[in-house]
Amino acid sequence: MATDDLFARALDEIGMDEGPAPCLVALHGRPTRHVFEGAVGLLACEEPAKRELGARILRELGPYDTEGRRPFTPETIEAVLREIPGEPDPGVLSWLISVLGYHNARETLDLVLGYQGHTAQPVRFAVAAALPSLADPERTQDRVVEALLKLSEDEDEAVRWYALYALFQETVAVTDEQRTEWARALIKRGDGDRRAQLHHLGTTLDNADTALRAVLELAPGT
Repeated sequence: MATDDLFARALDEIGMDEGPAPCLVALHGRPTRHVFEGAVGLLACEEPAKRELGARILRELGPYDTEGRRPFTPETIEAVLREIPGEPDPGVLSWLISVLGYHNARETLDLVLGYQGHTAQPVRFAVAAALPSLADPERTQDRVVEALLKLSEDEDEAVRWYALYALFQETVAVTDEQRTEWARALIKRGDGDRRAQLHHLGTTLDNADTALRAVLELAPGT
């Protein structure tokens, strides 16, 4: 199918709440200058759906190289950083933040951290999901841990899950003592839903965190 036809059909896919998006996926597999520039151009459109499509194309355009970058990563980051400050739609903003995570744009960590308290759930969700890809791969920064701890007590279940998973599965160079402290505090303060999420993380995953599992075994009602 011609690239321009894929763009048109992918826009129709954006309007669907659920279901496959084969045209969007096909565009991801065409990391050409034409596709890249078309997606960047969509970011400046008046219609939120078009801006969302642009972000979702850029998010996964082309394969990763050995350094975790995609074919147009530097230009993609530049384009997204240009649009984020003025983006009025929380849904589109969440996709823009997701683009930064999918491109491992660690240089944008502090910018993304600034959205951790956003009033809109999609934005907080995007922050929780992106932080593991933006953190230092050698040692998770304290400010990242603090943000994940805050998000792990979010009112929204999906936000909590991503933050909890990141804390106990994706932080690096963190001691068992620190993980034990997180687990005890979260179990003590958490309601039933949060305890259930912690239980799932600590007891059902094949690579469950040992510190979390140990605390859960001693905590009644989990």
